[in-house]
Formats: sequence, C-alpha cells, structure tokens
Amino acid sequence: MIHPRHTLAEVARVIVGLVFVLSGLLKAVDPVGTALKIGQYLTPILDVHGPKGEVFTLVISFILCGSEFLLGAFLLMGVYRKLCARLSLLFMLVMTAVSLYSVLAHPVSDCGCFGDAIRLTPLETFLKNLILLPLSFLVLRDARALRHLYSRRERWVPAILAVVGIIYFMVNNYRHLPYRDFRPYSIGTDLRRAIVQEEEELQKALIGSTKYLYKKGGESKAFDATNLPDSSWTFVEAQQDTRLVDYLPKYDFSPLDSTGQSVAQELLEGKGITLLLLAPSWRTASQSVIDEVAELYQESLALGYHFYGVSASTSEETAEWRYQTGASYPMLQLDATPIRTIIRSQPGLVVLRDGQIIDKRAYADFPSVENVSHYLKGLQDTEAPLPSPSATRTYLLWAWAGLLLLGFLRFWARKLHLTIHLHLKKRLHLPQ
Repeated sequence: MIHPRHTLAEVARVIVGLVFVLSGLLKAVDPVGTALKIGQYLTPILDVHGPKGEVFTLVISFILCGSEFLLGAFLLMGVYRKLCARLSLLFMLVMTAVSLYSVLAHPVSDCGCFGDAIRLTPLETFLKNLILLPLSFLVLRDARALRHLYSRRERWVPAILAVVGIIYFMVNNYRHLPYRDFRPYSIGTDLRRAIVQEEEELQKALIGSTKYLYKKGGESKAFDATNLPDSSWTFVEAQQDTRLVDYLPKYDFSPLDSTGQSVAQELLEGKGITLLLLAPSWRTASQSVIDEVAELYQESLALGYHFYGVSASTSEETAEWRYQTGASYPMLQLDATPIRTIIRSQPGLVVLRDGQIIDKRAYADFPSVENVSHYLKGLQDTEAPLPSPSATRTYLLWAWAGLLLLGFLRFWARKLHLTIHLHLKKRLHLPQ
C-alpha cells in the first residue's frame, strides 16, 4: 500500500521539478537578459558596471540558468535524489530571501524568474516562493522514497543529455540571438504602428483614470473627464493613477542625431531599407567584424539604403571607435537601456523596411564580406519569409525530454504490469 506521505512527496517533486525546468529554460533562452537582471539586483550592493561587471553577471547567469534547469531535470528523473533535494531546498531558501528583499527594497519592477516570457512582480514572486519552499521541504524529507525512472546503470544517459543540452542551448543563445524573442522589438514587429498604438492606449488610460477634484461650498467631489460639473464648482486638482505616473513605455525608441534632434520619425516613416548597427557602448563592442560592417555600409550606399551606427557612447568613445575601425557612417545617440532591449549583441544589426523590423543579427551572424551584396539585395524581397533561429540548438533538450517521457511510460507500464500480476494471483488464490 502506498503511504499518503510518499504520494505527497511525489506530487511535490513533480511540481518543484517542472517549475525549476520551466524557469531555467526561459532564463536560458536569453542569458544576456538574465545577466542584466542580475546586475539590477546587485547594483545596490556591488559595482557591476563596466566590462568586468558584465563578465561577472554573465557567469552568474549561466550558473543560475543551468543549475536551476538541471535541479528540475534530475528531480523529475529521480536521479541523485538526496543531493538534488538538498540543493533544491537550499536554492528555494536563497530565492525566497532574495524575493523578500525585492518586495522591501524594490530594486526591480519584475523578478525575471521566468525571463521575459512570464513577468511577475516582486510580491507575486515572493508568494510563489512561499508555495515552493514547503514543497521543497517535503521532497527532502522523503527523498530516499522517491521513485526513480532510471537505474544506476542507465541514469548517466539522460543526465549527460540534460547537462550537455542546457549548456549547448545557453551558449548558442549567447553567441547568437535568443531562440525566442519575448521582448517588444521582435522580428516582424511594425515598429511605427506599435509605437503609435502604445501612445494611443496610454492616452486613453490617462483620460480614463484621471480624476478631477472640484469643490463647492464645503463639499469636495471627484469627477472623470466625461462628467465634469458646471461652473458653480471650483476646480482644485487633477488626480492621476499612481500606476500610470510610474509607467515606462515598452517602445522607448527616440534616437538623436549629432545636433540633438530626434530622428525617430524619419527612421520609422521613411520608405525603403534602413540598417542600424547598435551597441550600448562602442568601447565594449567587438571589433572582429569591422570588415563586414564596412562592406555593409558601402554596399548599402550603393543600393540607396540608409545606414546608421547607434549607441549610448560619449563623443570621445565614438571618436575612438571611428579611429580604430575607420567607421565613416553617421552616428545616432540612444540610451543604453533600449539598445540592450532591442538586441543582445555588441554590436548587433537591426534591419527596418518601411518601419518594420525584418531582421536582427548578432555580430557572429553578420554576412561575410563575400555575401554582403547578396544579403542586402535579398532584403528587398517582400515575399521572402522573415528569418528565424535554427532549431538545432534545441535538439539535445528534445532528446532529453523524450527520454524523460519514455522513463515515465516505462515506469507506469511496470506498475500496471505488477498490479495486474498481483490481482490475478489474488483471484486465482496463488501464493504471493
């Protein structure tokens, strides 16, 4: 007979394991974005700015994403049960403390525990952790009684697939762009229409949530914009929803030229192809593709395309980049935060066609000098499908998921066979 305590531990194991796998995968999709979120957490206590700080947070990002996925994967498979149960409880204790710190200190607006795919407020994250923490304790309490899907001789196969699969997945998402882009500036976005729509929605929200306080005699009353009082009332003040006061737009795209004038409308309203070479800082941008960038610029001019460099660098840093790379393309100024949101590479290439994003590339995927002309001419084809990342980086993870499913099916097949066998023995009065 199965003890209810063991059943509860098994349910807790599956819930914790699935959450860990999902959380680790969604963060591993964008390890650079996870590193940026870690930097926001650490900024109040550590100086993580500059190249060394970026490397430090990126290393933590890889460790966090990989370890969280592997803890969940091993829990689901039932391998290394005692060790994984201890580490899971320790992990949840740390994450619960971090989420409590987030609730009290508000270093971030969303926790980033599921990347950009699922956004949770610090309070929602803390409540989630309050549920997972006792479940992790249940897993540890009955760790030895947890069922395993693979024997000691078999478990190394799915274990290696999980380890190699998540590392390969993270490295490719770092070297290239994220496998799935959950940010506002994804390929296919009509940037011009998206910005206009967001502004319209914000104006509607402002009008609908703003209350106008009027006074008449000794009475004070709040009215909305569609129901204002007559002239016998005296206006006092406008009261706005505090959530809209702190509202940050998703599309913060307002590049400036050398004179400080905004060129956003020119870039988005203009017809034809526009190429933007983006980097938060030219000082930290890779110079390994300067020949490819130079060829992209020259061929763009020949085809009548627009080409700009966009960064948050100072004039001194921009001058240094020009000197070191021979860059002669016009430069635009944009805050580092939207640049990092638009693209995770330093530098990265974004291609606009009539205000729509039709391609994004990390510098590792820039067309070679020999293929630049073919690549640029292909951008004119409006019937061509928009590019998407290669699925090869997910194959090892799919193989692990297949083995996990196979293990579950084999486990339940054995359990069903044993149940039927015992039932027949009982019905036929055979010795047990």
